[in-house]
Amino acid sequence: MSITRKIFLFVALPLVIVFFFLVVTHLTKIGETGQKETGSNASNTPSFADQYGSSCDKNANPTFSNSPLVLEKIAYIEPLGKTADGHVTPIDHVYVAPIDQTVADNTYDVVMPADGRVVQIDRMPAQYIGDKTGVKLATDDFRLVISFSCRYFSIFIHVHKLSDALATAAGTIEAGKNKQVKVDLKAGDLLAHLGGNSFDWTMVDTQTTLTGFITPSLYTSEPWKINTISPFDVYAGEIKASMEAKSLRSVAPLGGKLDWDKTGSLVGNWFRTGTNGYAGATIDRYWDGHLSIAPDNIDPSGIVYSTGNWQDKAAQFVIKGSFKPETITVATGLTKIELENKNYLLANKSGFNGGVYQKGMTIGTSGSSIGVVLVQVLNGEKLKVEQFPGKTADQVTAFTTAAQTYQR
Repeated sequence: MSITRKIFLFVALPLVIVFFFLVVTHLTKIGETGQKETGSNASNTPSFADQYGSSCDKNANPTFSNSPLVLEKIAYIEPLGKTADGHVTPIDHVYVAPIDQTVADNTYDVVMPADGRVVQIDRMPAQYIGDKTGVKLATDDFRLVISFSCRYFSIFIHVHKLSDALATAAGTIEAGKNKQVKVDLKAGDLLAHLGGNSFDWTMVDTQTTLTGFITPSLYTSEPWKINTISPFDVYAGEIKASMEAKSLRSVAPLGGKLDWDKTGSLVGNWFRTGTNGYAGATIDRYWDGHLSIAPDNIDPSGIVYSTGNWQDKAAQFVIKGSFKPETITVATGLTKIELENKNYLLANKSGFNGGVYQKGMTIGTSGSSIGVVLVQVLNGEKLKVEQFPGKTADQVTAFTTAAQTYQR
């Protein structure tokens, strides 16, 4: 053996082995945690179809015949596109809320919408993810990934006590970790229970890619997001009409919308330069660099300013007055936005003071300013932004050195 070859085997081969080990370790980490993959590795996250393609039934043609919660027991379905706390950009799931939100935990059944297979069970993290304080978490809090075919999947989050079949398959799962499983179930079969809490429902169509994200690669840390559709879209006939009637939204699309980007305009999602897109710069507050300016998910006549950092916390406000962010472009130049607290009015125009959401709610206005934001759309899908909490419109005239740049 030549000296050159010996040197190669002595130096290069161990490096190859180490590289292989790191790659396998990284992929295993993704599979075990089921949590957001952040940092520079986020772009390596496989697409949703790639992640679950080996576990789906290529011959399945599902019929969605069941509501996951019996229709008569649903108070409302909150449509896609909400922004709240650390959910700074419009949310990729609807919220299904039970009619009695005071019942004991595990009172209601959550069932399969169609024949399919549960392919992953996550136990949710033991700590609340967001900037709010004093949030009480359930002891048993799970996330389920369900494959109905190689095209359609559902993700249910914040369901509680698992059915016997799923509990057996799951065994012991630590908080923040998951297990890959294969549990075949029929439409109407029990998945889990819940109490008065709502649960999240993401419907994924791997053959649909949303067109309202200008740069889909920014969302690879949550690979299902660009394939999210309204759950109503997979139903037909009377059951579809009944489910749509439960939506809090009164105008089309009744299932809501989460992708609002419009090339060259202000509307849609933005990410502060250098914060790694949706994945964020740090895992503990990945939403810090997020920004969204888009219609409210229930009453789209109201435009919501949602930021990951308003005095160091995520916050959502309504833009004061009649404002159309899709009309704000490079040609518009510097634009001044005045903010007020977000609240709802009931259908009778009385103030909503908490409790169960009701159909017919509209955005209310307080009339008092919370602060001002200066924005300027720049070429190349960039945005200059500066926030002025506590200021009024006449107190703000120009950017300062504290202005920041966002992009998408």
